[in-house]
Amino acid sequence: MPTITPQEIIIMLEQHKKWLRNPKEGRQAVFKQVDLSGANLEGAKLQKSVFSGCNLSRAILRGANLIQADLFAVDFTKADLTNALLIRADLRGAELRGARLNGANLQEADFRGGSMILAGGKTVTFGSSNLSGSDMEDVIAEKANLTGANLSGAFLSNANLAYSQLNGADLSESEMDNAMLAGANMENCNLSNSNLKGADLTGSNLSGATIDGADLKGASLQGANLEGVNLSDDQAKSMPTEKTRESTPLPPSLKTILEKHFKWVASNGSAGERADLHEMDLSNMDLSDCALSGANMRGCNLTKTNMRGAQMVMTDLSNCTLVGVDMSYSVMEGVNLTRSNLTDANLKCAMITAVDLKGPDGKPMGKKWPANLAAARFTNANLSEADMTEANLMDADFTGANLEGAVMTNAIIEDAKFDQK
Repeated sequence: MPTITPQEIIIMLEQHKKWLRNPKEGRQAVFKQVDLSGANLEGAKLQKSVFSGCNLSRAILRGANLIQADLFAVDFTKADLTNALLIRADLRGAELRGARLNGANLQEADFRGGSMILAGGKTVTFGSSNLSGSDMEDVIAEKANLTGANLSGAFLSNANLAYSQLNGADLSESEMDNAMLAGANMENCNLSNSNLKGADLTGSNLSGATIDGADLKGASLQGANLEGVNLSDDQAKSMPTEKTRESTPLPPSLKTILEKHFKWVASNGSAGERADLHEMDLSNMDLSDCALSGANMRGCNLTKTNMRGAQMVMTDLSNCTLVGVDMSYSVMEGVNLTRSNLTDANLKCAMITAVDLKGPDGKPMGKKWPANLAAARFTNANLSEADMTEANLMDADFTGANLEGAVMTNAIIEDAKFDQK
């Protein structure tokens, strides 16, 4: 594997900075199958760079910006990626054994397997990424694709893996205490002898998972799919009992509207009927886990309504009264919350990101529609670990809000109000 001099690296980084500002002036950083082991790239601006097939073992990449970088089949063995930005990075086939990923952002990163053509035409196939024994405490990996990845013995305490793809992954003997795994697909994954104390597995898919010897003390499994999972008596006793929230019963007319809307969502608009609930009083009702994507709920009164885990992609919730509403773990990609009052609302781990638009045929159009939170009021709301990537937060009021762990990558925050530090 060829090497490259430090001078050449610095020149390429400078050219890449110019390229990011103006592609006509600089040149994209392309390091293909180069030996960069031990290189110090701390804090480097390397978004959209190419490192496919490179050796970056033991490299220093603390705080580096690797958003949408091509890191296909890169060797990151024992590399330091603390607080690095790896959002939507291509990490297929990457070797991350023993790497430090504390506080790194791996949202929507791809860790699946793949193939690469080497010099001379030889094709090499790589399996899913190897993250065994890696240090990933406090990592943010929402919606990451870790299908089949090896995470055995990984340190994932307090990690955020909400809505991620972990089907078939090996998480045996991993430390996942207090990890956020709400909505994650963990079908057929190996959790044997793992530490899941206090982990949040709300709405996750654990069908066929192996949990022999796993510590589930204090773990939340509300709404989780446990088909084919054999909980031992000790495991079942160690989990907290969920309290049923008292709510106003749904009137028959509303049930009928929602049933038609569920069919409309499931059929991509070819059956059923879109729900028109605008200006209705839906306060204190239980709409948890409801499929409300695309519904017209403009001007509704949703005070203290339970909408935990609801699907509200492209839903119109503008000009609504949402005081004290529970929208935790809900999916609100492309939602419209403009001018709504969410004082004291619970939006913990809510996905309020852009949505990939699809045509009438269900095929992607190659365009995204950001969530609109302009002029919304979040006074004293809980937005901890909520994802507001690319959202319009212009004139929004976050005074007194809990924003610990919240993500606002590329969000528009012009004239938004935050607590003074």
